[in-house]
Amino acid sequence: MRATPLQSGAKGLVSGTVTSGATWIESFEIDENGAEITDADTSTWKFVFKHCDSGNPVLTLTSGSEITVTQNTTSTIFAIHVDVSNMCGDYRADLAQQTPGGDVVHWASGTVTFIQENLGF
Repeated sequence: MRATPLQSGAKGLVSGTVTSGATWIESFEIDENGAEITDADTSTWKFVFKHCDSGNPVLTLTSGSEITVTQNTTSTIFAIHVDVSNMCGDYRADLAQQTPGGDVVHWASGTVTFIQENLGF
């Protein structure tokens, strides 16, 4: 069991700030003991965002759609590409994997803040 400020059993933490005035285009890497995540590129991934005061998903990013998963020998790379113009405020974020065998692994949990910024477009 793991103890985190959000009381999550996830393997790791996620946090950050995203502008909702632009398309969210970002990549991040996760490794498992210095190597790529087994079967990551053939698994189903979901990155779910919920209002901090409710359990209802507001945004769900899915592999093969808004998330591209790429393997290399030392890590797994996730590339996000999605319109988040309707998001504003703090959200509970959870990244999870469903393996080809049906196991669900909770990789990350935390708070992500979306801020409204007028970028002139």
